Amino acid sequence: MNKTGSGSVAGGRHLSTARGLRPLMPEGRRSAMLAALRLTVRGGLAGVWVRGRLPDGPLVWAANHHSWWDPFIAGELLAGAGRRMVLLADVANMRRYRFARHIGVVGTDELRGALAAVRSGAVLVIYPEGRLLPAGPPRPLAPGAAWTAARAPARLCSVAVRVLMRGGQYPEAYVVFSEVEAAGTAAEVTGRLRERLHEDVRGVDSLSARADPRRPLPGFTRVVRGRRSWDERVDATRGSLPWPRR
Repeated sequence: MNKTGSGSVAGGRHLSTARGLRPLMPEGRRSAMLAALRLTVRGGLAGVWVRGRLPDGPLVWAANHHSWWDPFIAGELLAGAGRRMVLLADVANMRRYRFARHIGVVGTDELRGALAAVRSGAVLVIYPEGRLLPAGPPRPLAPGAAWTAARAPARLCSVAVRVLMRGGQYPEAYVVFSEVEAAGTAAEVTGRLRERLHEDVRGVDSLSARADPRRPLPGFTRVVRGRRSWDERVDATRGSLPWPRR
């Protein structure tokens, strides 16, 4: 689901949308699907490292979208924090991945449902660049995140995400949380959001260019442990296997 639009919404046993209430799949199957998505992160990445803190309460998660992993990382971090995720995706993507509705994804034509979920305490995940883009500085942002934060109302958090191939076998994900002041016009808030995203993404890129590739970036805390590289697994068993003496 890479052509994500402005967010996703999940709520209880039913999903509230502009068209009314739609029943979700049985809770057991839904939980199994969410667990499978979380295993995708833990099985495909070396880990997820964060800097900053996700604000409490109703929240709009506004992130750059430069990697296939982005919505999976959002789901893993929010589930780990005990937060309910709502992911806003474009209508074409919703038609392609209909099952995603059952795990908390809504289309950009269902904003009433998204707002209702945020008002009930969910975190609305939005990619205001509007589509998956090559890694680089954030592109111009749509005003949807600012509009939603004002309309809900909710706090607004800039979430800079970088998935990097560094000195290990598996990619490393780095996430920076920075709350953005949501007061003001949509244009003013969107401008502040873009500046914050730009600064945080640039900061991660700068650290990556200078840091030892065999060590995590300084200033970040690992909150999700993923897969170890082959050499790390060898090193971990070196004391118990009959390795030749040097």
